[in-house]
Amino acid sequence: MLSLDVVFGAMICNIMFWKLSLSNAQISTPIVSILGFSVWIIYILDRLLDNQKTSQIKTERHFFHQKHRKILTVCLFISIIFCAILLFYLPYNILILGILTTSTTAIYLYLTNRFSADNNFQHYKEPITSVVYTMGVFSTTILNSFSISNLFVGLLFLLITFQNLLLFSLSEFKKNPDCHNLASYWGTKKSHNIIILISAVVMTIAFYWIITNEFTYLSKVFFIEILMSFILLIISRFNDIFLLNDRYRWVGDGIFLLPLFIIF
Repeated sequence: MLSLDVVFGAMICNIMFWKLSLSNAQISTPIVSILGFSVWIIYILDRLLDNQKTSQIKTERHFFHQKHRKILTVCLFISIIFCAILLFYLPYNILILGILTTSTTAIYLYLTNRFSADNNFQHYKEPITSVVYTMGVFSTTILNSFSISNLFVGLLFLLITFQNLLLFSLSEFKKNPDCHNLASYWGTKKSHNIIILISAVVMTIAFYWIITNEFTYLSKVFFIEILMSFILLIISRFNDIFLLNDRYRWVGDGIFLLPLFIIF
């Protein structure tokens, strides 16, 4: 319920991408740490703001955040303090990236809180969140080592992140037909088809790169992205099974832990 799996998933994916550019060099602990704290801050704040909307359809996680609002608010401020301290240990280019990402996130949170849960703006939540999440997790790789191959890795990760959020929206829509999200706007069939299309694109590009190039660490990253997208496709295909006890969410968030197989 605290969504620490989401936090660790972001940090682990970031480490995987760091190794694309740094090889055997030491990974920056302050950068990975501030990413983890930032993801948790955004997640807690998003849920707390959601709970202020009377029209918001509440999930178990919303109820959990409402019940433990005081302690989570304390955790929120402690995390912000840690982030402020870690800022002094960031390189200049990463600091500028962080300011850009933070500004984008702040605008996003302001707008989602300004509009009601049934406003059409809520349909843009998934793509905006995908872009912000990818900026935070992957952009350090582009800053440290820009290449066409790394760019493709990042674009596929963006698609996977969007596929993950669309799948969650679809599952929530099936559980609560009155909710307003991208899946409710597109409809069940179109949402399923887009999830399939994303998997087809990710697998085609990643497989092509693996079979046409020497097998390196980059190939392993592409393979992990194939697994991520394939698991999301399976959840979509057998969605009724994964709806039980919110299995779709546990497994869907769990895909971001898959890089553990290649980073050590």
